[in-house]
Amino acid sequence: MAFVTTARHCAALALVSALVLAPAGGPAGAQQSARKNPQTCIDYSADPSGCQPSTFATPTGQLPSRRVGRAGTIDAKSSEADARAGAQRLETRLHLFRNITPLHWVTTVPSVKDPATGGWTGGDLDAMGDARGLGIAGDCLFVGHENGLGQKHGINIFRIAPDPVRNPPVQVGEIPAMAQGDQGFDDRELRSIVYAGTDGTDRQILVRNGGTQSIGRQIVYDIDMKTCQVKLTSSVYDFGGQSHEFYLWHDPANPNRLLVYMTIWTPAVPDPNNPGLLVADLYAIAITDEKSGAVLKDPRVVATFTLQDAGGPRLNEKPDATGLYSDGRFIDYSVNRNLQGQTGAFNQAEQNKLHSITISDDGERGYVAGTTSGFYVLNTEGVAHHGNAELAAGTAGCNLHTTLVATPGNIDASRLPELANDCMHMIINDDPGLKAYLGSSAPPEAKLQRYLGLETRSRFDPYPPFNALPTGTHSAIPVPGRPAEVRGNTKGRPAYVWLSDENFGGCPLNYARMVSVEQEAFPAMIGAFAIPDNLLDNCLKQPITEPDGVTRRRPIAQQNHNPTVFKDLVFTTWYGQGLRVVDISNPMTPREVGYALPVPQGIARTYPIFKDGLMYWADNRTGLHVARYTGPYADEIPAKGVYEGNATSPHR
Repeated sequence: MAFVTTARHCAALALVSALVLAPAGGPAGAQQSARKNPQTCIDYSADPSGCQPSTFATPTGQLPSRRVGRAGTIDAKSSEADARAGAQRLETRLHLFRNITPLHWVTTVPSVKDPATGGWTGGDLDAMGDARGLGIAGDCLFVGHENGLGQKHGINIFRIAPDPVRNPPVQVGEIPAMAQGDQGFDDRELRSIVYAGTDGTDRQILVRNGGTQSIGRQIVYDIDMKTCQVKLTSSVYDFGGQSHEFYLWHDPANPNRLLVYMTIWTPAVPDPNNPGLLVADLYAIAITDEKSGAVLKDPRVVATFTLQDAGGPRLNEKPDATGLYSDGRFIDYSVNRNLQGQTGAFNQAEQNKLHSITISDDGERGYVAGTTSGFYVLNTEGVAHHGNAELAAGTAGCNLHTTLVATPGNIDASRLPELANDCMHMIINDDPGLKAYLGSSAPPEAKLQRYLGLETRSRFDPYPPFNALPTGTHSAIPVPGRPAEVRGNTKGRPAYVWLSDENFGGCPLNYARMVSVEQEAFPAMIGAFAIPDNLLDNCLKQPITEPDGVTRRRPIAQQNHNPTVFKDLVFTTWYGQGLRVVDISNPMTPREVGYALPVPQGIARTYPIFKDGLMYWADNRTGLHVARYTGPYADEIPAKGVYEGNATSPHR
């Protein structure tokens, strides 16, 4: 299959100058002020504070969700050149880029011409693509696809050009789609890294996480750094449930050692790899030989964690007859309807799954986004400080799997002290006061009450009362370069963690939160960031027609998703609300300082990845985008190296 790969705009820099200085259609006073002082901030949100503009309100009613022509109006028959020119025209007129220079729009799924109508369909230019996972390392870039029944797009292999500002990535190959029968697997996440082992040899790998709604499989590829092609492939690791997101960790104490921390969306089913056990919430998996650095033919599980086994909230908890859960009740917005007639948000269950995890650089902490069970911190020192062989053999001095203290309807208080000996365990189990109490002569009932109270408090859990269908706490990324200035923080643990909250189960939509982990066993929210459509009334009134006022818009999800975080900036993909840049220099009052909403309106989904100062992200409808951030704290974006939200960064 041939793919079209072209530069997005021939005059990207001219476009940004127009946006930042005095674009046509902007306020006359703002244009005159900008001419007198080029540094003047121009606000398009009608915020009276001017240079402290409010968060940009996505002009949904003016944003087409389909292919456009040169005039910027919907035109399924337009040429590629006209479609790109029309998109640029709308982006300028609607002020859809702020403090971001768009460089390239690279298609990953080509459009197909319908011979009956002469119209184009099915591709990125039509906002009908399906780009999914994104991996970048060295000069190689990989884009996965959201496949399904009858759809089997392979992974695009691109090579980044020597002058990536002027020239877009060029496709140089493809990795075949994973499939079972006629069902193509969703390549939901890809990670790549270049590393040098102890022998000094440079290697590159690509980790692929794909599957269906019930299947999850992992493959590791040994990549030729010069050609970006696959040299060798590991065996397929079948989790027995849907693998969802993962973190790629590079051991600073052993450059040969790379681990995948994989989360499972359908846990508690029989584990095909460990008879008698159930699929866990989280797996730590060795993917390279810790002595040579070579890709392992057979990945090896070195530790697992399951919140429910440790006495956490149960999976898929249902409420009682009155709607009460063990930790409260949800706000019922179901009496409201949007313009499509859909009811507002109201949770019918608490799933309490583990969605994603971020591992500290030293490997000793895991920051967990635990859906409706909230955010919490894991102690992962057992994995970090022991080799793969001893962990897998059970000789590391810690328990490979979570100690089973809970069964349906019962918790064995006598086993609670064992949790602190698990290779991965909740940080609350290390609290000296709790450890002393669990080891005392207090009655089992009192020990259980103390443990459950502190375990619940150790999770920042706003669900309920807030709705969170289908996810809740989606990502948890510690803020780098800002260690907690508290007594005993000898290892420079972070002061703050940025949380993204995902909800597309009706209005209102969820937002982003800043939590303090200065006392890491008891996280607390200190700040938040939202977009205008997070308000119930705005969400309910979102237009359902294209700019012509007649044609029905395609449904476009709008939830908060994946962030990449620097010391003072968060870059987060926000689905139909585009890519947003948030200033967190004051963590109590995050404010928006940039955004990118390409035309046609798509679904910005992947973690933004920074490679040598440029920003890359994949849009679930419109393909691959390349840009440069130019706003406040732009000097925090390193000119060299690869930085992303879900892999050890920087890396090559």
